[in-house]
Amino acid sequence: MGSDNMPYRGPKIGLCLPYEGSATAQDIVDVAQAAESAGLDSVWVGDHIAFPVEFTSQNPTMADGKYPYPTDNPRLEALTTLAFVAGATSTIRLAVNACVLPQRNPVVVGKAVATLDYLSGGRVIFGVTLGWLREEFDALGADFGRRRELLEDGIEILRALWEQDQPSYGGETHSFLPLNMRPKPVQSPVPIFVGGHSRPALRRAAAVGDGWSASRMTPDNLQQYVAFLQEERKRSPRADQPFTVATTCPAAVGAGPPGVLDLTDGDTTRSTLTALGEAGADVVNVVVGSYDPGETLEAALALGQHCHSAL
Repeated sequence: MGSDNMPYRGPKIGLCLPYEGSATAQDIVDVAQAAESAGLDSVWVGDHIAFPVEFTSQNPTMADGKYPYPTDNPRLEALTTLAFVAGATSTIRLAVNACVLPQRNPVVVGKAVATLDYLSGGRVIFGVTLGWLREEFDALGADFGRRRELLEDGIEILRALWEQDQPSYGGETHSFLPLNMRPKPVQSPVPIFVGGHSRPALRRAAAVGDGWSASRMTPDNLQQYVAFLQEERKRSPRADQPFTVATTCPAAVGAGPPGVLDLTDGDTTRSTLTALGEAGADVVNVVVGSYDPGETLEAALALGQHCHSAL
């Protein structure tokens, strides 16, 4: 397209790796390296340990309450996948969207993320979220009923582990005496993006996060959420710290269902991403819904071609 040479002035662009579905180890590396070569900002993976064969929990990010992909798909574990990708790349950022932190021991998570940031040279974006799948919590022996306290305490613990020389913690859900835990992450702080669309989730992101992770936002909807976040952030003890808004954008290489961005159309791709940026997004994580590794590789190349002048 002739207009591919027009300057792109939208937000930074990330790409979701094909971490679920049929991708091989080489597929994952190929997509990550293509995204890096195309000048994209980041590669992203989601987080589910295991889907129960039967469950009744409702997914709050979807209008119909359903999980949008087959629940029997193979799924790669998030931090292991990003560690693998870190060794095959050198500059692209490595993002989790988003770790269900209340399901895990935060000290173990803190050690794993610090290690990944250290070995990757400071490239981690760590998203956290409350979690919605009660049956997955049950399978992991985690307390679904206390997940809000576990998330908020967990964020405090992660910051202590990463930023204090000999961290300790005393709270309702966890406590430990001073620890030696090194090496520390390269970044200070490691950015923590907090997910969720509810008012309490937005307040949590504004109060304690370095960013907010949204899902499948239109520009009009995103603008309303960002306005609320900005007001809440003014009252945060972290108000003087940078704050990043990230959202996913469903996409396909070719025509797809309504609301799915066709990455073969350069003008629409640029205008859609730019509109999300104008609505407040700093980073857009493009998600190829098929999770097909070949299509995701094509998506990386298309995004580089359409938006190369700003990347």
